[in-house]
Amino acid sequence: MLEKGFNKANLNENISWLLKSLRDDTLSKRPCVFLSHKREDKYACKEIANYLKNAGIDYYLDEEDSKLQYASSVGDPIKITESIKNGIKESTHMMVVVSDKTYKSQWVPFEVGYGHASILDQEKLAFKEDRIKLSVLTLKDIAEKSLPDYLQVGYVIKGTKSLNEYISKITDRLEKSLIIEHRVFSNSQAQHPLDNVLNWQL
Repeated sequence: MLEKGFNKANLNENISWLLKSLRDDTLSKRPCVFLSHKREDKYACKEIANYLKNAGIDYYLDEEDSKLQYASSVGDPIKITESIKNGIKESTHMMVVVSDKTYKSQWVPFEVGYGHASILDQEKLAFKEDRIKLSVLTLKDIAEKSLPDYLQVGYVIKGTKSLNEYISKITDRLEKSLIIEHRVFSNSQAQHPLDNVLNWQL
């Protein structure tokens, strides 16, 4: 049976889970998505992380990274940067969660630049389809707006329909199978768990 994902930012709580994963090739090789976002979009990111988790995808969400949270509380930019870089290095994919607030972020552009260098450039990805390693998910409030150039290099996800397609691609599983197993929900389903944060028809 497919296990649920977990937040790799919280390795202490998940250490036994991690050890089990390392003993199982299927689990240790599954995707891990680094969620880059503005702090004000934390609620939306948690909902998206839970959706990925249910689909059996690991993720990195900074609020459970105790080192990063401590560095942030004492205003230590060096330690913050180190924590972010470590989170990206542990991840196979990056998803930039974009709202109107993102454009004022100081950290998201850094994360995208470092993620591009660590995830995309290191693997020397050659095809347009490889952009899925760096995705950009637009929240409901800006789903129809154009993105700045530095975000257009990624695989754009604009709603629950395209998020399901993304999950299907990175897990290499048919969306229909994931829906039957209740790993993801059809974008046309009433009361979709992401209705409050994503546009459903895109």
